[in-house]
Amino acid sequence: MTKDSKGVALLAQIAKGLITYSKHQTATQLGDRSTYVGMSDIGKGAECLRAAVADRLHPGRTASAEQIVRWYQDGEHDRIRAVLRRQLTLQRGHWMEAGFAGVLNSNGANVLHQLEIATEHEGIPIKAHLDFTLVWGWPRPAVRILELKTAERIPDTLYTGYEVQLYGQLGLLHSCWSQPVFSMKDAGGNAVFTNLTFPQAVKKAFGISLPQVPHSVDLEGWVLCLSMSDARAFGPYRPDTSMLHLCRRIASELWMTTQRISDGAESSEKNLSKVPHCTGFHPLCDWCDHADDCPKFTAQELTDPAYDEALTRLTMLKENKASLEASIASEEKRIRSFCQSVGIPSGWLKTNRFRFRTITQTGRKTIDTPLLRQELRNGLGEGAAESLLTRVTRTGAPFQRLYISPRMPEVSATNTLPTQKEV
Repeated sequence: MTKDSKGVALLAQIAKGLITYSKHQTATQLGDRSTYVGMSDIGKGAECLRAAVADRLHPGRTASAEQIVRWYQDGEHDRIRAVLRRQLTLQRGHWMEAGFAGVLNSNGANVLHQLEIATEHEGIPIKAHLDFTLVWGWPRPAVRILELKTAERIPDTLYTGYEVQLYGQLGLLHSCWSQPVFSMKDAGGNAVFTNLTFPQAVKKAFGISLPQVPHSVDLEGWVLCLSMSDARAFGPYRPDTSMLHLCRRIASELWMTTQRISDGAESSEKNLSKVPHCTGFHPLCDWCDHADDCPKFTAQELTDPAYDEALTRLTMLKENKASLEASIASEEKRIRSFCQSVGIPSGWLKTNRFRFRTITQTGRKTIDTPLLRQELRNGLGEGAAESLLTRVTRTGAPFQRLYISPRMPEVSATNTLPTQKEV
């Protein structure tokens, strides 16, 4: 076995283990997801109902551990690497969640991890799994729901699906507060408690007495976005009756559409195209298991391999460019820090081949458009201000942007359902 083949064998083992671990964690913590509508389903349905329905109809569009072994034996190493990259991205949330649980526990916080709320709406089973629920009993009863999301880059604003998911969690906690619908399992899937009211669950877990109704409780929700080098908290969000109604409506539509198609009343492939889908640009479309046959991406098939080769080269060049820019930024930061720590009066340092120093430059001047608009409105009035801004605003010439979306490797169906963190 060569050095390269040994390396691929190791990557294949990692990919195989990730798939097996994901399947086990889903079954242990979330159970059979085909028997209920989860809050992550509702969040996805808020942005693309077709993707949410397709997930329930065709949950197995991910490679199996057996396929990884077969690909390795057949020398299809690129497919193994593609699956490994995808699994690393999809499962990083679970790893960060486990570490974050340790962080909260080390602070002595009263934390319920993966608290489950199981309820029904018009006969449709709905479950919410809350990543972290923090509880205080003094000086004022308070509860915080933390929903953890991971990303390579922290977004400036939250995706709609994330907000809808959190609103649903808050709404169910508030509306089901005194109902025996709360349960929790440990990491091994063993029941910690089942079918308690929320005050009973908190009393059992921490010995804290909460009111029997939530009206006097300070209840908030936050979405905590984490990357490998940054973090940002979005919130606070509070229970909202209209948002809870929206979540229940999406759950009903998702459940009934899935049942109608799966019962054979309609052809799955044919009628999925009739389900509303996300029509605008959405970065998560690249991670959708069902994008290949989505009406949004209806495309002419090109059989000439030259097109694939050209797009592969371009994609690799873009990836190399991003990696190179990151390396340049890291190296510049390291050298700037060194210059500042040396503290030479002249500022200049030299080697056999270079002179170098750091200088302070003034920041770029920009116009705060919202502030300018407000100042103009105050001085000129709203109509005159908008007219002036329209006259001085220039739009650049239109241009064409090349958008490349990778297609998922073709795999046969398995019984693996998407996990809660696959967003």
